[in-house]
Amino acid sequence: MSRAETDEEPLPALPEAMPTDIPPAGPLGQLVAAVVPIALGLACLAYSVSLSLGTPVEAGPGLWPALASLLLVGAGSWTLIFERGARDAEQFSRGAIGIAVGLAGLVVFVLLITRIGFEIPTLLVMVLWLKVLGRESWLVTAAVSASTTLVLYLLFITGLGVPLPRLAF
Repeated sequence: MSRAETDEEPLPALPEAMPTDIPPAGPLGQLVAAVVPIALGLACLAYSVSLSLGTPVEAGPGLWPALASLLLVGAGSWTLIFERGARDAEQFSRGAIGIAVGLAGLVVFVLLITRIGFEIPTLLVMVLWLKVLGRESWLVTAAVSASTTLVLYLLFITGLGVPLPRLAF
């Protein structure tokens, strides 16, 4: 049965690419966007190896971070080799501030988790992401942050028995 024989409305045309006021990144911006992930991936890989990779049968604590680091190095290398001439890369703008705040929140999370346990840093990073970065209401922020912390606690600590640092009650 052809489309003409049915009563269906035709699908609307896809909108053209939205114009943006953000100028293209240029060669230097593209170089930085490739080199930074490579450098970060190599640093994380070195640290992962220092944690011990273990064996294929019994993974060490550095195995999964090492694999993630290799993916980061691979993505940066791909960008460096194949995407240098791309014209659709954008310059850093004010939108990058949110990304920097999110990353800073993760760094604080990692630093706090060993000192005060898993629960409070998890709750705080969720509040930061939802309220500050996501601009959610306080009700949504409180509900999602508390429920996410509870679900992660039940999954990793209670269910899987992962020895994460915890609050002492």
